[in-house]
Amino acid sequence: MRILLGGIPLGCDNIGDEAIIACVVKMLKDSIPGAQLTVATADPSTAARLGVNVVPVFGFQDVGFDGFSAEVRRHDAYVWCGATGLSDYPHVGLELLERAQKAGVRTFVWSVGMDDELNPVFFKAAGKRRFLLSLFGLVGRYELHLRARLARRISRVLPRCKGVWLRDPQSAAMLASMGFPNAGVAADTAILYAESSGISGKSGISGRAVAPRPPHTPQLGLCISTQRQVADLDGVRRLISAVRAAGARVTGIPMNVKTDRALLEKLGVECIPGTTPEAVMAAAAECDVVLSSRLHLLILAANAGTFGFGIARGSKLANWLSNFGQSVVGSVYECDWDKVAEQVLAALRDRGDWDAVRAEAYARLNERFARARSEFVARLAQ
Repeated sequence: MRILLGGIPLGCDNIGDEAIIACVVKMLKDSIPGAQLTVATADPSTAARLGVNVVPVFGFQDVGFDGFSAEVRRHDAYVWCGATGLSDYPHVGLELLERAQKAGVRTFVWSVGMDDELNPVFFKAAGKRRFLLSLFGLVGRYELHLRARLARRISRVLPRCKGVWLRDPQSAAMLASMGFPNAGVAADTAILYAESSGISGKSGISGRAVAPRPPHTPQLGLCISTQRQVADLDGVRRLISAVRAAGARVTGIPMNVKTDRALLEKLGVECIPGTTPEAVMAAAAECDVVLSSRLHLLILAANAGTFGFGIARGSKLANWLSNFGQSVVGSVYECDWDKVAEQVLAALRDRGDWDAVRAEAYARLNERFARARSEFVARLAQ
């Protein structure tokens, strides 16, 4: 069976996306022995690293869609897998699905997320257009038109898929509000990374306890993204200073190997040298707490048993943290960084019942994921 995986900008320096695709590939290889997998990516080394074929990252990095229809016809199925594509870049994912459907290829959506905030780059009026629309009081109407146009396309394309699963109930509810109420719910495929990487951290994916580490200097793992960047960087600097003043170490764990790293270094934080999901998860396992505005640092940290705080940009971090009875501690737009510093310092001293909470959460996530995976694989293999 030949399966083409795409729909997210793979090979473009985002470690979270690379964690997703590594887990999707492992899941399909384990579930469908002999499957021939092709990944659309900008990084040719993916072929050797994951044992797959590679093609251009259609729809991203100025590649466009030319050649996609011919490529997808060589496959039995096309899978749009992972990330927050239904709100971040839905035009790409839906265009690829529609082209595959017109080529007569079965299509699937697997574990994709949808924020309650659509990407402002595509769904908010900006620049000269916003100025002109504002003259006539039409900004709101124009943005509603963009949203309605997306809903119409969702209602046209997704019902033709052989299966659609989103990564959390909140994303499924958001998609239902946009005209597709029939999505199943899985979990982010990156929760498998503890299994696929061989790194179990302080407690494994099942939540089983391991021997405690010897005493060490308390450590905070930090990632501040340049994507929808934090408005108050001075507040972040105060937090860093407060953590260091309390005798703890601050380690940068960039999830974009270029842009996040540059920002963290600008903030005076030394970053880990590694640029892979394995390196991120290993670093998170050595931290007592992580603080991140990137979702997949929180996921990989939780895989490794490490407690995390989230700074929201859209709803996806809040959706993940709700699994543990937590909420975000602020947003990239508005955040009381001095209060966050107090919360971080308290967690560095005492994480409370985190290990038990995490074990219960992963039991629920694994059960939901296993049920969705079984349905997905059964339909895919038909």
